[in-house]
Amino acid sequence: MAVIIIPARKGSTRLKNKLLLPVKGKPVIKWTAENCLKVKNVSRVIVATDSEEIVQIFEGSPVETVLTPSDLKSGSDRVAYVAKQLNEEKIINVQGDEPLLDPLDIEKVVDHLNSSDVTTLCYPITEEDDYINPNVVKVVVDSKGYALYFSRSPVPFYRDVDFSQMLKKFDSPVKKHIGIYGFKKDVLMDFAYRLEPSVYEQIEKLEQLRLLENGYRIKVIQASKDSLGIDTKEDFERFCQIVEG
Repeated sequence: MAVIIIPARKGSTRLKNKLLLPVKGKPVIKWTAENCLKVKNVSRVIVATDSEEIVQIFEGSPVETVLTPSDLKSGSDRVAYVAKQLNEEKIINVQGDEPLLDPLDIEKVVDHLNSSDVTTLCYPITEEDDYINPNVVKVVVDSKGYALYFSRSPVPFYRDVDFSQMLKKFDSPVKKHIGIYGFKKDVLMDFAYRLEPSVYEQIEKLEQLRLLENGYRIKVIQASKDSLGIDTKEDFERFCQIVEG
């Protein structure tokens, strides 16, 4: 069976304490976790956090919590810290600032782990502002749907046509990466405890490049609809607008 583990570090650089920001009286992290409870093919939802305040949010909730060391370097390290104590062999890392993921898309991430070691989601980019925005991570895939590269840069680069022409000429050539990963447990343990941070990972500040640089294949599944990662004040305001109608 699979388990969802949500890394939830209280501190954040671009938007202070973003996981605790209330929307209709409920903090962002609770929106994310309760959304994950709708996923049918997982056995548990666990929030992995360094914050007693976040633990208290889920008292009396079916969402479990684990208090993790504050010095863990990344969300994936936080997920691995919890996962190594579990029996489940499919570990789903849902970012705490992704409250709008479609539960059916999360189920796809779980299902594709039957034939892949690592899985994730993408969605076509149709706006040039998103294409050139370094906060929107792009992914390029091969003909079988496996990741070739992830980048904050605008990739693929359009040399002979402008952005709008490229969208007309090619079928979904530009894809946004959505912040979720499915891992087989042994791969996650390798990633967190055996593999050193890689060259391109350190340059781009994208952890998933460590997997590609070490020969792991990442299956990229197209989501049924776009999601919204909350990184900035503008993202949070947009989430509020969506929730509040």
